[in-house]
Amino acid sequence: MENSRAQVSERLILIIGCIFAAAIPFVVVPLALLVALIAYLLKRWRIIQPDAPTIGDMFYRGQVVVTTRVVLLLLFGTLPLMLVKTHAGALSLWFAYNVIVLFLVVLDVIISPRPENLVIERRMPRKLSIGRDNHIEITITNSSHRPLSLELIDEFPEEFSGDRKNITLELAQRTSRSCRYAVKPLRRGCYFFNRTVVRFRGLLELVVFQQEYGEACRVEVYPDIAAISRFELRMKRGQMAEAGLVTERRRGCGSDFESLREYVKGDEFRRIDWKASARKNKLITREFQSEVNQSVLVVLDCSRSMGAVVDHLTLLDHAVNSALILGYQVMKKGDRIGLLAFSDRPHIFLPPGRGKAHFYSFTRHLYAIAANRVEPDYETVLRAISASRLRRSLLMVITDLTSGEAVNKMLAAVPMVSRKHLTAVISVLDPKLQEIANAVPENVDAVYDKVVARSMIERVAGLSRHIEKIGVATMLITPRQLNSKLLSHYLQVKMRSQL
Repeated sequence: MENSRAQVSERLILIIGCIFAAAIPFVVVPLALLVALIAYLLKRWRIIQPDAPTIGDMFYRGQVVVTTRVVLLLLFGTLPLMLVKTHAGALSLWFAYNVIVLFLVVLDVIISPRPENLVIERRMPRKLSIGRDNHIEITITNSSHRPLSLELIDEFPEEFSGDRKNITLELAQRTSRSCRYAVKPLRRGCYFFNRTVVRFRGLLELVVFQQEYGEACRVEVYPDIAAISRFELRMKRGQMAEAGLVTERRRGCGSDFESLREYVKGDEFRRIDWKASARKNKLITREFQSEVNQSVLVVLDCSRSMGAVVDHLTLLDHAVNSALILGYQVMKKGDRIGLLAFSDRPHIFLPPGRGKAHFYSFTRHLYAIAANRVEPDYETVLRAISASRLRRSLLMVITDLTSGEAVNKMLAAVPMVSRKHLTAVISVLDPKLQEIANAVPENVDAVYDKVVARSMIERVAGLSRHIEKIGVATMLITPRQLNSKLLSHYLQVKMRSQL
């Protein structure tokens, strides 16, 4: 049945073709020869590249699109029609001209380099740092015999801010070239990079080839991991003294023996090792270091107020970045680091521990912390810490004391934990609040803003003084001061052996 239908359709096409050939032979015969030539070229092309998609598939999938030059050629073909006197002649001329334009388009597709001649490779870290420029590198290899003018589009997540998505470059034949751009994630979490899209024009510039390369790439945005190496570099260069961070070991502090050294003027006589001095026939002094195996517990407030944005990051993100650097330094000094994240209830609890595996778990827990649109419940969390079997630790409560009436409950709960643990309350203040309080108002609204800002600052200062009277250390600092202040407080506690 199907064969008979195919035979009927072929005969019908043949009859119609014969009628047109008899009516307008000067048009149909050249067109028939042109169609035969196109069919021959397509057949040869399929023999040379059997795995390549057909031209129809490429147009259907959007891999090949015509340029405005084709549109202009088609519009230009309407001008000669005004000079033709008969309708049959105009129709024949229009038909012939459009077939020629179609032939040129197909010819451009055939003679131009194929998208399969390009190899695209994206190199990027699987873990990106929040709030920092993370560099993405793309390598393009042109294996064709012709130079190409490429437009590369790399679709990074909408939550990222980047310097550019479209990259244009000239790529010679049989060469490779790399290009780089930077993205800045503004939120922690899991994101996906889409496939890389490459466009280039054909040799006649009648078509544009468009192809997607690679696969969707999954990345995770962590706290500012890169800050650890930058902080270590600053420590080695001695640039932390201006920030008030003292890292050197105090002579005579601590009770853990570290090493022996030759006596120098000013050393305490009680530190002299007389047996070693007798063996060396000169005075030898014992060196001590601060005790290791101390515990530090970072208590992070994840409530509504910590979601305020400062320098494109939330207060919670600033606190998480500082907690990461603090945890690295604690681990490096052989102490234990733990984490407790809470809002209206405890969300994450990681008991203090040490070692690389524990620090990796500490980082993963920081990665999962998110702000909640609820008020903090300090009393429940601090009571839970007080009732736990947690050994004596340095509790560093990072919060925002401007978070409303819930802060008053802290005053009743802080004494419970301060009896067992050495506690410090760190309040992260938005620097814009101080700017508004110190600004000269220009209108009535600015006056109201100034009054509110001053009242909030005075209220936080009053709460801070009240907490200090209980015997708990407090710090009112901006996000930029978090790193140095947290580390400085930890090192001072460690050097004084207060734990």
